Amino acid sequence: MTQALSLYMTPRRISTLLLSVVLLSGCDNAKAPSHIDVVADSGVYSMRFSDRGQDVMVGSVHHGGSLWTLDPPERRFDWNHSPSGYSNILNSAFSGDGQFVATTDNRTIVLWHRSTGEAEWFWHAPGDIQDIALSNDGGLALLALRDYTATLFDIKNGGIVRRLSHDGSVYSVSLSANGRIAASGSDDLSARVWDVITGQELLRLDHSNQVRTVQLSPDGSLLFTSAMGNRGKIWRVSDGTLLQEIDYTRGHYSAARFSPNSQQLLTGNSSGQISLWNVADGQRVQQWRAKSRNRLGSHNVLVEDVRFQGNYWQAAGANGLVYRLD
Repeated sequence: MTQALSLYMTPRRISTLLLSVVLLSGCDNAKAPSHIDVVADSGVYSMRFSDRGQDVMVGSVHHGGSLWTLDPPERRFDWNHSPSGYSNILNSAFSGDGQFVATTDNRTIVLWHRSTGEAEWFWHAPGDIQDIALSNDGGLALLALRDYTATLFDIKNGGIVRRLSHDGSVYSVSLSANGRIAASGSDDLSARVWDVITGQELLRLDHSNQVRTVQLSPDGSLLFTSAMGNRGKIWRVSDGTLLQEIDYTRGHYSAARFSPNSQQLLTGNSSGQISLWNVADGQRVQQWRAKSRNRLGSHNVLVEDVRFQGNYWQAAGANGLVYRLD
């Protein structure tokens, strides 16, 4: 497989002076990002941060896939599923060790080597893909599929390892850092927790609406779930105890990430609100509002991903912007 030609898009940094405008965010006392990096000229289908380092995978609406490093922003590789033309990169995931990146369109998966930029493997998926998570070494991919399954796929050797069945389309999947625990959220109004080795369903957590986001803590002890129009929920995985409920949000929490020590949770929602929470008491510590690129019409920004980054935080918007949060 050959790489697409580089577009030579010059990264632009938006001055914090431009962020002093009044944000149309209601009375939520949200802070503005301290600065913004532009990684796509317009919108994106997907953006995903690496668990370590400064990488972000971008699936641009108009320019296909690209891997970026940040601070300062630089495009490292252009990644597409065809040697000619741009691909619609709808989902992506980094391996925990940071060595591999998986990208998907509707039905194909490509595993890329982060250091060389070369495509390692190319596979056709067993169904339409709505989300993906990678094991620590990049060997296994957990796929959220419209065929009512979360499917564990051997991305290096090919073939289905096992199917984890729901009663509706699966929207979101997550893996613990050791790859032993999986979580899935579905249109069947449930989030489920699985033993990856045996395929046994460990927990079924019922909700009153479709579950659009699930995220395990790194050690697999906690699970965050978000159903449409509901409060976000933090569960204890060992026994299914509901530990905390965080505020209702417009739409749903579209992104979530636990801190490395699992004591805090960072969330982003479908209207551009980003919040930092204490897991112990469910209290909001800080709140930010993503800056829109749209001067007319809606100022809402769907948050694609969030992450902890040393002494600050980051969020990625569906408008092609990466936000630093202090």
